[in-house]
Amino acid sequence: MSKDGPMMVSSSHRISDVVEGIRDGLLFIPLYLPLAIAYAIAAKIAGLAEWEIILWSAVIFAGSAQLACLSALTTGAGMIELLIITFMANARHGLIAMGIAPYLGGVTRRAMPLLGFTLSTSSIGLLPAKAARGENVQAYGLATQFCQWAQWVLFTFFGVWLGPLVPAAWTPVLGFAVPVAFLGMVAPLVRASRWSGFLVAIVSVALGLGLTVFWPPQICAIVGALGGAVAGLLIPEGGDCDKR
Repeated sequence: MSKDGPMMVSSSHRISDVVEGIRDGLLFIPLYLPLAIAYAIAAKIAGLAEWEIILWSAVIFAGSAQLACLSALTTGAGMIELLIITFMANARHGLIAMGIAPYLGGVTRRAMPLLGFTLSTSSIGLLPAKAARGENVQAYGLATQFCQWAQWVLFTFFGVWLGPLVPAAWTPVLGFAVPVAFLGMVAPLVRASRWSGFLVAIVSVALGLGLTVFWPPQICAIVGALGGAVAGLLIPEGGDCDKR
């Protein structure tokens, strides 16, 4: 990729990048579908209006933060606590942005805000992989990230409609949607790097459980996740003990 400025690409290549981006974005349907439905149902239970539920998804586009805030709302959290939870839940996007920044040399300034708005956890793998093939990431990144944003909003609509049909006895199960989804995303990384994955898990568990003595569980879970992410950045990949 050129480091001197935006890469010039033909219309045919740009269309190909858009198609590839949409294709890759659709791979995340199994992740967004259960999360968005769980969020919409939980929001209905928390007393949010339907338009508020959908507006959250369209404007915030942060499933874990939305669910964490709903969980805190149902336990009587105030505005200050909600702001702290939202900030801490979304702080990971700062780490994601720093991780993909070296691969965005071909992205124009006008496209940067759009990429930033639709930035998701999956971007940390998709965009560098696209750039590593020597291809321009702008059209691809916008396509794959807006595809995921559209899924999140669409599935939220679906969850709002489905909510009244879900038996009340099933609602406690919705709390498992977020942990299961994120475990599914993290598991392949831990398997590929067992020693560093083990250390990251230890840091996350120690912070997430240990701090419950002082803070609410919702905040502790987010602190544990951020602590694990920082530990993952500090642990060198070469330090793995399970090399073949």
